[in-house]
Amino acid sequence: MRSRSFHVLLLLCTALVSGSACVGMKPAPLPPEAAASPWKYARVGDRVEYAFSSSFFNPYIPFDVLAFLQGEIREEPRGRSNQVEGRMALEVVAVRPPWAWLAITFTDDQGRPHPNRALAQAQVLPMRMEESRPHPLSEPVDGTITEERYAAGGQTWDARRIVEDSRVSDGSLEVRVHATAPGPLYLTQGLLEASSTSAGMGDSVSYHLKLQSFRQGTLAAGEVPTLKHPLGPGTWYDVVKTDEGEPPKLHRYCMNAERGQLLTTTWTGSPGTAPPCGDFQGASSFSLGEALLGVITQAALVFPGWPPVPGKVTSTRRETVTLGSHVIPAIVCTQSFDQQAPSDAISQKVQYPEDPWGAGLDGLSSWARFNALAESPYFGPTRDSRQLEYSTALGDWGIWWKDGGN
Repeated sequence: MRSRSFHVLLLLCTALVSGSACVGMKPAPLPPEAAASPWKYARVGDRVEYAFSSSFFNPYIPFDVLAFLQGEIREEPRGRSNQVEGRMALEVVAVRPPWAWLAITFTDDQGRPHPNRALAQAQVLPMRMEESRPHPLSEPVDGTITEERYAAGGQTWDARRIVEDSRVSDGSLEVRVHATAPGPLYLTQGLLEASSTSAGMGDSVSYHLKLQSFRQGTLAAGEVPTLKHPLGPGTWYDVVKTDEGEPPKLHRYCMNAERGQLLTTTWTGSPGTAPPCGDFQGASSFSLGEALLGVITQAALVFPGWPPVPGKVTSTRRETVTLGSHVIPAIVCTQSFDQQAPSDAISQKVQYPEDPWGAGLDGLSSWARFNALAESPYFGPTRDSRQLEYSTALGDWGIWWKDGGN
């Protein structure tokens, strides 16, 4: 399953997306020590907004596998591309120490709800304002560093630019620009601009993000949102994987967020024996700013049509599936791929949620929401002789922040 990318912006007095402050409320002054620990002083209404674009291209969709194997393809396939652009806002909507609640919303350039399916709903996450234990910060880009003055969001910033160019080895050109002193941009660790331009073979994803505005909040408490549409932190989900001839293995993904870092732990073992979430010692981590880049990248992979099954589909049916305690209307698609030899014929069954924002998926991280619920490719010329190559299926999910993962 692809990782992905992956919103609820509540209204505070007036619509937050307008960028206006609440009537009668003024930004709260911060003490000098806030510069060293800005998350400790997070306030309702702290907000950053970015303009973004992302694009995806796969040269092999649609692609005639049999014609390719028999050498009958005379021209390069047209491929399939998708492009997404608009505005993204990240805002503190509630503060209950030691937690600050953040929400992410997406609109088009005119401020209307975003038409891309993956960005149609706001996403929310709880962020711990202090670290429970130190987590090493990882640089997303390792390249040439230069200092500069950078204008964005109506202000000129002292900034650090990092450029990593691996296009000569079919990689990409990665650029990150961060304010030297994040100040009001602490939500994204001072992120001013980020871009990736792919130059490799095969499918590719490119994106661009730039700061448009920022706002400082007030001492209001705000209203704590539910985790109906979570980005990921505060939740867990299980994926069951089976390889040919092997017993199934369960992978439990637990997600948390502390002081601007998103944390993920993965447990692997036999189904039914997974421990509850809560211990994030040794968790992998990446910054919230980089997570936002993952969200817009994921959106480029979600095409207008649904379900997102490439190639020829031989049959489609609707059914209701039960995953854990969740009942979900699903669409089951069957595909066949003829190979050069009949014994190598491939068939595949893929199961998608009928509506990836449907109530049956409430509480599921958006990183998993747009993946297939289950997929199973088989080899063999007939139904009776086919053999399972592997299977992957979403098993269950929940909100550990509330129920400890049980």
